[in-house]
Amino acid sequence: RADGSELEILSPLVVVAAGALQSPPLLRRSGLGSHPGVGRNLSVHPATSVAGRFPEPVTAWEGVLQSVGVEELHGQGVLIEATATPPGMGSFVLPGVGRELRRELDGAGHLATLGAMIADRPSGSVHGRDRTLIRYDLAPRDATRLLTAVRAMGRLLFAAGATEVLTGIPRAPRARDPRELDTALAGVTARQLHLSAFHPTGTVAGGGDPARFPADGRGRLRGVEGVLVADASLLPGCPEVNPQLSVMAAALGVAGG
Repeated sequence: RADGSELEILSPLVVVAAGALQSPPLLRRSGLGSHPGVGRNLSVHPATSVAGRFPEPVTAWEGVLQSVGVEELHGQGVLIEATATPPGMGSFVLPGVGRELRRELDGAGHLATLGAMIADRPSGSVHGRDRTLIRYDLAPRDATRLLTAVRAMGRLLFAAGATEVLTGIPRAPRARDPRELDTALAGVTARQLHLSAFHPTGTVAGGGDPARFPADGRGRLRGVEGVLVADASLLPGCPEVNPQLSVMAAALGVAGG
């Protein structure tokens, strides 16, 4: 406590819900993170986006921000969404800096933005006890999926009537038709894409194999009595969609168990 004395609280049940990035360090600080699976198995839903310029105003920041989803490639682990963000949030797909970027922003009312998330392999990890360190290595399969997503989003925008597609790739920032888009993407690697990450999961995964999973299928942390894990870290793999409902369902299952 503030005066230097200690306060001990005895509880028959403790719920860990610090999220996939902070639950592993919390467990380590608490002396409960000795299982080799704690902090491993991290998925982050790698994502990228492109923008299409249209002759007519789009004004994408009015109305519903995420209004349309495209599931045609979902079987390949690619989910495309209409991410109609305000100009400041979507500006990273625009080419140039300074005055050039300002000119691009002046025309933001004619841009429509699409984003894609990749159902990635759990190829990341969370290290540290007092300071969190995240390590993530994009799997080659997922790099290919990201490029597939960029090509698909560009073609979709052209099909909708876009006169130009902004790829967000510095070496090939613009394409004016599908053929030019294919040429622009030739030789591009995932390292050249502007990537973001969402929905971290899996770092205190629950499952039946005690050697692999730090928690069991009911969310009980192995090796200690009375500790339940009830956040996204419990999900054993990438849920392939926004995991909001998955996390809620898991928490309800843990609480009811």
